[in-house]
Parts: sequence; structure tokens; C-alpha cells
Amino acid sequence: MAIAGSGLDAATLQVGVRSRRMFLGASLAGLVGATGSLPAAEPAKNTSCIVFFLDGGPSHHETFDPKPEAPAQVRGEFGVTDTTVPGLTIGDRLPLLAKRARDYSVIRSLHHGNPSHAPAEHQMLTGRMGSRSGTARAFIETPSLGSIVSRLGGRPESGMPSYVAVPWSFHHAYGGSPFGGAAYLGASYEPFESGPPPKTTSAAFSVPSLTLGEGVTKNRLGGRRQLLGQLDSRQRGRRARRARAFTSEALDLLGDERIRKVFDLSRESRAVRETYGGHEWGQGALLARRLVENGVKFVMLQCGLRQDWDTHDNNFKRLGDSLLPPLDRAAAALIGDLVDRGLHQQTLVMVIGEFGRTPIVNGKAGRDHWARVFSALVSGGGLRNGQVIGASDTTGADPARRAVHARDLFATMYHALGIDWTRVFTDGLGRPVPVLREASAIAELV
Repeated sequence: MAIAGSGLDAATLQVGVRSRRMFLGASLAGLVGATGSLPAAEPAKNTSCIVFFLDGGPSHHETFDPKPEAPAQVRGEFGVTDTTVPGLTIGDRLPLLAKRARDYSVIRSLHHGNPSHAPAEHQMLTGRMGSRSGTARAFIETPSLGSIVSRLGGRPESGMPSYVAVPWSFHHAYGGSPFGGAAYLGASYEPFESGPPPKTTSAAFSVPSLTLGEGVTKNRLGGRRQLLGQLDSRQRGRRARRARAFTSEALDLLGDERIRKVFDLSRESRAVRETYGGHEWGQGALLARRLVENGVKFVMLQCGLRQDWDTHDNNFKRLGDSLLPPLDRAAAALIGDLVDRGLHQQTLVMVIGEFGRTPIVNGKAGRDHWARVFSALVSGGGLRNGQVIGASDTTGADPARRAVHARDLFATMYHALGIDWTRVFTDGLGRPVPVLREASAIAELV
């Protein structure tokens, strides 16, 4: 049975049971030192998290852990720059972040030990190592960080989605990571996907799935909602109940003009948009600020949809020309904007990838996969800023001081958000699974 003017039939609308993300994207388009274990924090209702995920694995040597005294084949082609934190230097292609160093901390001794993309991405987007290598066979085994925050952090009072992926986080066909989904938590905790942000500071941006279709008024939408309710009432069982819930939530979003305005970047001044930069990462970071400002709990900003940071060849040209400049501008602008707006202490920003790159530059002027040590940036969220946590050895090959497992980074994140990472869920096979295993928040940060 077709629904007039929608381009969808009732069966198509039930696809929402598989995934809120898929439902919103498809159905709405038709309708329109030493670590110490810390106790779980009290719920931090006003704290949000924005993750810059550098898909492919950024080189720690050219970003947050340069080795200027090392031999040339380790040092590479870039220099270093001083920051506003005495004694802290970072790569010289990050001058804007260098000026904001008092507003973040760098962890230089992260590790997890698996240099294969799929298991490592699974580790860095879910908190657990994946069991399968090779992206063609990869699938999410445990819920993503954002889905767990959505499940345990609650729905924002503003009516906004709890978890937003910019531009998307699940479809490999589009180049996104497959590890941003909800797994056994269920489709209610999939991310809402924004679609690609604009590449210029003047282009308009709105989410297609939040736009009423041609000729569809709010009254007509209300009529269709009633019709859908009549169709859905004939369905029984748990899957049908989920589908009805997804339909209701989707139509709530579609009918709320306030929510559409949050995603509308044209409401920002040209000057603000230029501060963030005329590229997808900058405009995506601006969108992320607008989202957390309006109650969204978790934003995953995917920077590099086809493993752009996987620089096996031409590492220095690719980083210098197309990767580091937009990241530098976007991340520095976001941190600065959060500080200026009084949102920094209630917004945790993390810049992470799945691993680092090899200490030795290869014969193609590239660096290969390296998970024995790598770096991350963490900012705001009530954590202590202006620090360097841990150190790698003289070539950036292994932790030399204060090794920090990736799990501990996410325990720190959950602590900042007031989420109990010892909480136990039941997976699809009925097994008890805690959010994180054997993790401790990083004491120097909390």
C-alpha cells in the first residue's frame, strides 16, 4: 500500500526497525603517572563530547610527538613549533593549535598493539578491539562510544538526537567507518547522520532528511502520521513496537523547526564560518559546536572518509597540503569558540585516529601502520588542560614513560560525561558485557 506523495509504502517504512540511522536517512527522504581506578562519576547532564576521528591513522611524528633530534629517516621532513605551554612542541604544520595549547592536553604514550585498520578502528570507536581484519569482512561487534553515551546519557531535553555522526558513521559504501553503530544495544541508539557539510564558507547547509518534501505541508504531514499510525497498529510484536517508536521519533524531528535551524549553518556569520575554514572538516566542526550547544551529547566528526590519513606514500606532501591545515584550523577554531562561549568545561573534544605511523620513513616517503605507541589530543570537558601525559622513546616506537592503553582514554571520556564504564549490558547471545574491561581513568587528567 503506497502512501500518497511519499514515494514509500508501509513495508519500506518498517525498515526503520533495522536502524534509526537508516530509517531517518531513507524514510524521511520520502516523507521529506600512575593510573588509579576511580568511582563512576555522577551523571554530568550538561557535558557533551566531540570526537575528531582521523580515519586511516595519523602520524604522531608529524602531529603531537615530533622527534626533531632523531635521525632524518625518523625525524622526517617537517619541523616543530613551540606552543603556549612551556616545553611542549608539536609539528610545525599545526600553528593554530600551538597557540591554544593551554586549552588541551596531549597524550603521547597511547597504545593498543594491533596495527590492522579494522580491529584498531573498532578499538578506537567502541573501546574494544575488533576480532576481524580487512574492511571487507569487518563488522561492529560491540556498541560504539556514541551509542553507549546515547544509551546511558539519555535523550536531550531539547528534543535533539543524542548522538550525531558528521557526516555519517556506518555505511562503508559512502566511505564511513562501520564502527560507529549501536550493535546489540539496538537501532534506537544508532547515530543520526548529518550528511556531508559544505566545502565553502558561503554554501548553505541543511539535512535533507529534515526537510519536508515538495508539496508536503505540516498539515499533510500530520495526516500521513495518522495514516501510518493506523497501518502500524495492525502490526504486533517487539519489532513492530520498535518500528512505531522510530517512526514517531523521526516525525518528531521532521516536524520541529527548531531542530532544522540547529543544523542550518547559514544562521552563522560569514566571519565565524571563515574562522573554522572553507572545507568539510571546518564546517563540520562548526556544526558540531551548534549541536552540543543545543543539547547533543556525542558528535563523531569523521575527518577522512576513505582512510585519508593512511599515508603509506607521500606522507609529507599529503599531510602538508591537504590534511594538517584543515585539521589545524577546524580543531583550533572549535576549541577557541567553545572557550569564548563558556562551553569548554562542559564539552570534551578529542582528536584521535586508530593508531600512529612507523618511526622509520619508508621508500615511498610514507609511514606505515604503528600501534605500539601513538598520540591523542584531549580538551575541555572538565579535564585538566595544558599537560603532556606520558612519552614515547627517542624514535617514537614504544612508550618510554607512563604507558596509557586506549581503554584508559575512553574510561576518562566516560568519567567526564558522568557515565559508569563498568555498566554491564547483555549482548545478542545473552552474554554479560561491561562497557569497558580493565580500564582506569587517566588520573593526571581527572
